[in-house]
Amino acid sequence: MKNRAHCNNPARRCLAGIAVALGFLLSLNHATAQGGVPALTDRLSKVIPDKMIATGVPGMVVVLLADGVPVWTRAFGFADLETGRAMPPDALFRVESISKPVTAWGAMRLATTGRLDLDAPISDCLTDWHPPMGLPAITTRQLLSNTAGVGLGDYGARYAPNEVRPDLAAYLTEDFLMIGRPGTRFAYSDTGFNLVELEIEVCTASDFADLMRKEVLLPLGMDGASYAWTGLQMPVGHDLRGQPVPPYVYPGRASGGLHATAADIARFAAAGMGGAKQTVLPPHAVAEMHHSLIEVGGLFGLAADGYGLGHFTEMLSDGRAAVWHGGQGYGWMSHLHMVPETGDGIVILANSQRAWPLFAAILRDWSESLGVAPVGMARVLWAGTAARVAIGILAAVTALILWAALGGRPLGSAVRIGLGIMAVPLLLWPLRAATAEYLFLFSILPALWPWLAASSGLAGLGLGALALTPVRVRQGI
Repeated sequence: MKNRAHCNNPARRCLAGIAVALGFLLSLNHATAQGGVPALTDRLSKVIPDKMIATGVPGMVVVLLADGVPVWTRAFGFADLETGRAMPPDALFRVESISKPVTAWGAMRLATTGRLDLDAPISDCLTDWHPPMGLPAITTRQLLSNTAGVGLGDYGARYAPNEVRPDLAAYLTEDFLMIGRPGTRFAYSDTGFNLVELEIEVCTASDFADLMRKEVLLPLGMDGASYAWTGLQMPVGHDLRGQPVPPYVYPGRASGGLHATAADIARFAAAGMGGAKQTVLPPHAVAEMHHSLIEVGGLFGLAADGYGLGHFTEMLSDGRAAVWHGGQGYGWMSHLHMVPETGDGIVILANSQRAWPLFAAILRDWSESLGVAPVGMARVLWAGTAARVAIGILAAVTALILWAALGGRPLGSAVRIGLGIMAVPLLLWPLRAATAEYLFLFSILPALWPWLAASSGLAGLGLGALALTPVRVRQGI
């Protein structure tokens, strides 16, 4: 995932099973609705179970906020498919990259209390860290806004909880890569946020997890949350193929190492609403984090308009500003979306990496309840529509090939070469997908990509057969 811009551009916004079924009999309805969202909660209670079955998501917890407070919480499905343990509403999740906005609160807390200068070069503090030679000056503000020009980093680096993690400074030296000039463009970076972690530890002579718990998590009432490993009783995570994943930790914690309950993340969201009564940050500091500093592009541009300090930003169709962040890790997905002006928000946590289409459907319904067009993340659903169209086209191509192979005049060499060229990508990408641990396509099409790969492979085989055999086809084909 990363010009100062408010990003209110209409053109960009326009572009821009059975075991699980049984689990719903065990789903726990912990509705605490205090009014305001009954139609939405009724719809979600009916729609989510069906969509979980369709997408193969074992379990999840959803929290809705209205007027700045949580008003509805519900747990669905399983925390552990193998044992049949139901998902409790207070389950501890890996919230993955929702760690980033919480980290931003920590950095801003230090800044507002005079212990960290967001606009000073990080080298002022990290005097013993040895980055590549010739590194340009980068600031904490740039790291928090993903504008430092630092590469994404090795998001696949994982360690068992009882395994010794590498020294963070040494790890960052190996993981660090500059991909652009600081301050010029958005480049989503785990490495950048982990650099903030190192900076905070060095500047304050404190352990990052301890400092965050003392300065941010406990004051906000996030009692179950921690950047330290506390996940012994967590639900079982599931990868893109629906297989369980073992517990793990990352080398760095600031970018994706937070463990929290849905209630913890809801309290975090409530603290960021306009007029919230919290003692961690003054209102102007919260507004500063929510203000867009850079326009985002590429795939991120389909879901967001900009990025502030640890928060994606988005202008809703009625002119209200929204901020959000999602997270995806090995076996886990999370999402937080909020409208600070009105206090509306939603938290979605799942113990599956197959949850993006489900999240998108929930966010579409949530948007409708607010009276606005679907938020950007709902555009993930476009991929499903496009995939179904592509599957239909590939099936038609395969049928046409079979019909053409029944007889006719011989194909010329040029035509056969062209068919062979067309066959190569149709055959290769399914092979690549079958052997890959992760592709972006898997995330947005967890249930459809095997069908897309199979239809592509069949069409490729047919074209390849026509290219290699002097098939006779009917006149005009």
